[in-house]
Amino acid sequence: MSTLILLTAVFTLTAAFSFVVAGRDTPNAVALPIAAGALTPANAVAMTAIMRMVGAIMGVGTIQFFAAEFVALVPSGNTGLSITTIGIAVALAWAIFTWWRGVAVSSSHALTASITGAAVAISVLDTDHLVWADLSTVSIGIIISLFASPILAMLVAWLLTIPVTWFAKDTAPHRVSYAARGTLAIGAAANALGHGVQYGQRIYVVLLMSITAAGAEVIPTWMLAVSVVLLLGLGSILTAWRVNYTLARRITILDPLHSAVASSTSALLLLIGSFMLHIPLSSSLTTVAAITGAGTAQNNGVVRWVQVLRLMSYFFGTVIVCAATAFAIVGVISALV
Repeated sequence: MSTLILLTAVFTLTAAFSFVVAGRDTPNAVALPIAAGALTPANAVAMTAIMRMVGAIMGVGTIQFFAAEFVALVPSGNTGLSITTIGIAVALAWAIFTWWRGVAVSSSHALTASITGAAVAISVLDTDHLVWADLSTVSIGIIISLFASPILAMLVAWLLTIPVTWFAKDTAPHRVSYAARGTLAIGAAANALGHGVQYGQRIYVVLLMSITAAGAEVIPTWMLAVSVVLLLGLGSILTAWRVNYTLARRITILDPLHSAVASSTSALLLLIGSFMLHIPLSSSLTTVAAITGAGTAQNNGVVRWVQVLRLMSYFFGTVIVCAATAFAIVGVISALV
């Protein structure tokens, strides 16, 4: 297959993936503010689109960690383009499936696992270009995101409710609700910014990596950056209301005060992960964990642990299914060629 066809396929699939993911992950920022009445749906979506685009602009300049993951995984030439094409196609299929199911999952894990699975298959069946040292960075990133970040988000959200509720105990309920809704609006903007930073890095690196593999450096990098920013902004308009309902109602029903704690926790972790630690964090995973932690601390809150376990199974299943599917597709293609 020619280099031009493969590069075109990468660009097309990346555009579709960015658009779908932006819409599917919008509830991570707006579900709680809309449910608490802090923002109207229209205002929440518009704000998310703007802040995502701002975050994507900032994220393009902070790509150190994610870029390092794929330097060794994806070789140059048509082999690297084939790995990228298969990886993005699998991640896109998973994103559409989970959108239809109304489930919040990590698109970062889907993309990382799919490209890694395809790269490992190419290495095992053909090129033998990978060693464990090449995979260690990816493995560490996935482990941190899947285990450390949800535990930390749940713990921080639970602990924050102690001083927050203590300070609010002698305040009139309507004043508490008013302040909480203001905090939720700010938290929604911060969550959207964090998602834009995290995801802007990923998409930009995938496009940059594909151009390098194809030897098409004549394409301006600023054009790639503008494309990423616009795709994340436009995709935010097509929000997934089934995912919105899952986050706002199916896990637990939070009052405005505890909603503000959950939203602030996820935003804080996303921004720290982006600007201080330079590690990939999932906005979906941190949001679900923060909601669970705040719901556990809420006096009259009842966390539906069946729903929490269902969502967690999708988070872990994302890595396994996407990596295995990409590996299998490469294996079948290698057997037929």
